[in-house]
Amino acid sequence: MSQDFNQKYGPWAIIAGGALGLGEAWADALSARGLNIVSLDRDLDALEKQKATLEARHDIEVRPLHADLSDPDLMRIVREQTDDLEIGMMVYSAAVEVDPSIMTPHLFHDGSIEGHHTIIAVNVTGPNDFAHHFGGLMKERGRGGLVLISSGADGMGSPFVANYGATKSYMTLLGEGLWFELRPHGVDAIAAPLGMTRTTALKDFPEVPAMEADVAVELILAQLGKRPQVAPGRKNSLQQTFVKRFIPKKRAIRWFADIHLNNFLKGRDDYDIYRK
Repeated sequence: MSQDFNQKYGPWAIIAGGALGLGEAWADALSARGLNIVSLDRDLDALEKQKATLEARHDIEVRPLHADLSDPDLMRIVREQTDDLEIGMMVYSAAVEVDPSIMTPHLFHDGSIEGHHTIIAVNVTGPNDFAHHFGGLMKERGRGGLVLISSGADGMGSPFVANYGATKSYMTLLGEGLWFELRPHGVDAIAAPLGMTRTTALKDFPEVPAMEADVAVELILAQLGKRPQVAPGRKNSLQQTFVKRFIPKKRAIRWFADIHLNNFLKGRDDYDIYRK
């Protein structure tokens, strides 16, 4: 099975946001299947530890790529480190929400315009450029896989993370469109709007119920090449389907606001106006 996987998606995978949280789980899963890993992250210490761990555990090579996904010069940096490699799998698993100055839930106008630009760079410009570059090379070779990690916040207005939710909608729709366009060329694309998943974004909220990152990865991989989109986990899938399709838009927005008010903004008196 690993040999077939490697022939379809190898010999190298690139993971954007690959050293921590969900990206780390992707690196573990893909290296266990025999793929060499390009792990892109801005945390240099985590990259170095990951390289040592994965290369000791599996008979593969890891190339750390120290970069910031919001860097305007990102693709030049990425190409300098990858143009000599045959990338057969691209996973865009960005985690801008781990930066509390940007993604702690807050009102849109309380966030700086620079912070909003960073979210757009990471969740719109980044996946667009990665998918265009690596997807184009895969299309020429006639094989490969693209995974765009989105969010369950993609299907409605998302109070207190309004810009984040809007940008994740872009990622979902890009993945779905590429699923159709790339199929005839032997390339599998999938969008994965996650529900609550135990990654670095939830490290300060251990009481919040969440799916484990490695479980989410395996569920996404099981649907790669089969579906344009997967919300990993039966509970997440049913919940997202219900909220996005079967209840009125105003109620869906209210529901999403309550998630943040009851979990991440608990005890914040300045948000009481929204608790009515």
